[in-house]
Amino acid sequence: MKKKVLIMRWVVWGLAVAFYFYEYLPRVSVSVMVTELEKAFMVQAGALGLLSSLYLFAYAPMQLPVGLLMDRYGARRLLTFAAFGVGVATIVFGLSPYFWLAELSRFITGGASAFAFIGMIYVCSHWFGDTKLAAMIGIGNSIGMLGAVTGQGPLSFFIEDYGWRLTMIGMGIIGLALGFIIYLAVRNEPPEMAKHGTESKKPIKFTQTLKLVLKNKWSWINAIVCLLFYTPTGAFAALWGVPFLETTYGLTTTAAGFASSMFFVGTIVAGPFIGIFSDRQKKRKPLLLLTTFLTFLSVLALIYTPNLPVWSIFALFFISGAFSGGQLLCYSLAIELNNPIAKGTAVAFTNFMVFLGSASIQPFVGFLLDTVWNGTMSAGVPLYSASDYKAALVCFPISVLLAFICAFFLRDGKDIDIPMFKEISQSLKGR
Repeated sequence: MKKKVLIMRWVVWGLAVAFYFYEYLPRVSVSVMVTELEKAFMVQAGALGLLSSLYLFAYAPMQLPVGLLMDRYGARRLLTFAAFGVGVATIVFGLSPYFWLAELSRFITGGASAFAFIGMIYVCSHWFGDTKLAAMIGIGNSIGMLGAVTGQGPLSFFIEDYGWRLTMIGMGIIGLALGFIIYLAVRNEPPEMAKHGTESKKPIKFTQTLKLVLKNKWSWINAIVCLLFYTPTGAFAALWGVPFLETTYGLTTTAAGFASSMFFVGTIVAGPFIGIFSDRQKKRKPLLLLTTFLTFLSVLALIYTPNLPVWSIFALFFISGAFSGGQLLCYSLAIELNNPIAKGTAVAFTNFMVFLGSASIQPFVGFLLDTVWNGTMSAGVPLYSASDYKAALVCFPISVLLAFICAFFLRDGKDIDIPMFKEISQSLKGR
């Protein structure tokens, strides 16, 4: 029985991670079919930026309620529902004859995908001991981000060979199959541990823990730093990097997709090492300051250095992504700067702010492009110049520079007077 449970937990964890990997595919897929979507729906960059951002406008506000739903209903039902939701919405996107229907399906995809990351953490916390929890979450996060890599470079092959519509329909069918497998194989917790579950524990109300987080100024500063630091990942690498490279350097969509995906590869490789080094130093702030500043320099060089050779474009995307791995330190700070009874809410709030920021900056860059655009059209599609992109993409180095400045106002958890939070939580429990 022990061996059976051991095998089962790897299956359950693997399926949760598989869904986290899968939801990245539709999330970043828009970036490798920009021209195709502009032609299919006869829209400009601003509308396309809004289409892409609708995913995040649904994803971000779902962060807080998803945690509550996961605690009540468990991973099995919710991940099944979410996988089916992403699958159906992706199929509808591929079949959409109207732009409004594509927008609606994109929005639904974002809402259903919000269950992936939290669901993966839920599975880790219920199927693995405390000594392996951080490791399994870290590995799961890296595997999930590989979905972002697959959703750009390799996915562009399928789009070029089969067209964007058929590719999205096929992607949706995979989601339906994954949802069916999750329903059959995933369980909320090991059978012999069910009687030792957390159902008997009665934590304070969600609204009360939320107050603990929202009344804590460090939560806001940390979330703002995280939001600003994440913009190159959530909007440059995930959307505008590909058309920027196509226009500025004449790269094919496939080559530009692979180059942009190196950003995620850099984060996947460097993120765990940044975390390990930070743990050994027992400090977050110094490394956060260093990585924000180095990200600012590398993104600035990537966008504004003229006549870069192709190999250096790939290298700069990788380096920028590697330094951006420091953004993960904000999630550690979210926990350490808050009362332990509110750590889940603190992480959810931080993640909410991050994706809300990404959802805002994606269309903002598109609107900037439309503003500086000289009106030139090609086959009914707006023709943006390299200078147009460089003017619009100034948002990203500025954003990271602001993150660097704001990080100076942060504190490490051990430098904060946490006991006051204990008093607040005790007063809340007494109500």
